[in-house]
Amino acid sequence: MKKSLDDRLHEEMNREQEIPEIVQKAFDRSYTEIRSKSKKKTKKRWLKPISVAAACAVLASGVILSNDTAMAKIKAFLGFEDAGIELASQNGEVQYVGVSQSSQDVTVTLENTFADAYRVGVGMEILPKNIDIKDIYDVFIEYRMYDSKGTEIDSLISDTKPLAPTDISASHYKNMLKENDQSMIVELLLESNEKAWPSLENAQLVIETIRFSTEKEGLVTVNGKWSFTLTPTTIVTQPFKAENAVEGIQLQSATLTNGSMHVSLMVDADLSEDENQFFEWALTNEKGESFYARGVTTELKDGKTVVNLVYPYSIWSKEKQLSLNIKGYEKLKLISKE
Repeated sequence: MKKSLDDRLHEEMNREQEIPEIVQKAFDRSYTEIRSKSKKKTKKRWLKPISVAAACAVLASGVILSNDTAMAKIKAFLGFEDAGIELASQNGEVQYVGVSQSSQDVTVTLENTFADAYRVGVGMEILPKNIDIKDIYDVFIEYRMYDSKGTEIDSLISDTKPLAPTDISASHYKNMLKENDQSMIVELLLESNEKAWPSLENAQLVIETIRFSTEKEGLVTVNGKWSFTLTPTTIVTQPFKAENAVEGIQLQSATLTNGSMHVSLMVDADLSEDENQFFEWALTNEKGESFYARGVTTELKDGKTVVNLVYPYSIWSKEKQLSLNIKGYEKLKLISKE
């Protein structure tokens, strides 16, 4: 069985990064808070997942690099220790971009991007001109994402700003890495549990605010505009179906994509009393490897619970004999429809 996300992420951080104790503690607080909020955000309106391929995005100028510098940058993007993204990256799915935008004495360089039908990842280097990086222990980014027509489709912003209805209700996960006193990387993983991302062709990722938590100056807020134009990349999907019937569980849909697998289930029970149980539901392959969802959305309908999860499992994996292991139920085997 694989280690939990928290254990593996902390192990990786401690092994490869030299991080001051105070920064590590701040990172722990930030990561725990975001993960906790994501777990609690489980009561959402049910939207049936789109099973067809979706056009997600990377920057137009992005290229796949094979040199040591690019691979080092891509490795930094994998700070989430995500098995699906790791395997996808080995097959050229994580791309090095290296495009910079400056505003209000802060330079943001979009270093890496990843996209599949249900997840979008962004890795950014952030360099403030007037703040000592050594003094920064956390960074929070507020952004909006617009489609080619200017319609807002996703956002992560303060509730003091005007909010627009969005097509995607994504869960947001953040990771901050400080390799030295001169380099600070912030990674965002945007996960849509309910349905696939819409087309992001010629979309805009616009960062509006960057908040720096510092030891000496406290919270430093910088309002500006850092815009990046997106363009589509190829998204591959493979639908699965249930091989066996399991009493009390109905498989709504299962879709494997570039770096993740989306699963929608209806369980003949009210599971609202213990929402953390969903993070123990394992996706297992024929090698006995287990994978766990980072986020979940649920809805109670007529005493039954609809559950949507995204597992870190890549379509590039050779192991396609999969099963869902849910405590109290028989193993649900999944096979490809093709």
